[in-house]
Amino acid sequence: MTKLLVIMAHPHTETTGKSVQVAQTFMTQYQQNHPEDEIVVRDLFTTSVPPLNDETFDAWLKVKYGKTLNSDEETLLAAHSDWLEEFVSADKYVFVNPMYNHFLPAELKSYIDVTAVTRKTFKYTANGPVGLLTGKKALHIQAAGGLYHDPEHPNAQADLGDSYLDMILNLYGIKDTNKIFIEGCDQMPEQTATILAAANDEATQLAKTF
Repeated sequence: MTKLLVIMAHPHTETTGKSVQVAQTFMTQYQQNHPEDEIVVRDLFTTSVPPLNDETFDAWLKVKYGKTLNSDEETLLAAHSDWLEEFVSADKYVFVNPMYNHFLPAELKSYIDVTAVTRKTFKYTANGPVGLLTGKKALHIQAAGGLYHDPEHPNAQADLGDSYLDMILNLYGIKDTNKIFIEGCDQMPEQTATILAAANDEATQLAKTF
């Protein structure tokens, strides 16, 4: 069974975020077009990403040198392993987030840190790193108040987060990537309904072939 892993990196606000709305459209249409596939949602704001902190590195060193872990360390490393295996076992990925100051939310960056593991998602060779997740595909759904991907717009700005995610996916060997950007709703509030409708239409069409 093909598994679609949706990484939801959006805070739980009173009003559903625009990237979340489009992601919900995509998931609904995807399930209709791929009824045999499994959809798994990993909400980074419901369950915190396992940290990379002092305790994590101390536990890894204990494992490296054959020392006994305490119960908290066992739980921590088990969480790292579970999140990583969930990611590696998926066939398709959907990353959903708002843009924060030209970048990704911290929770999504932490998630990437948990999945960027040698011999799991990539490996080092004499010719440089090689991705181990070849043959998989990814979709990035992102909302931003301004315009960042319209080269004709004089205020178009750099989207460092999407570029970074592209680089990471390439490191993992994931070359088949798609994007849906919901942009300009704060800059042009009178066009919000039109912008959101266009993004939902794009999600509906992409779900048929993704």
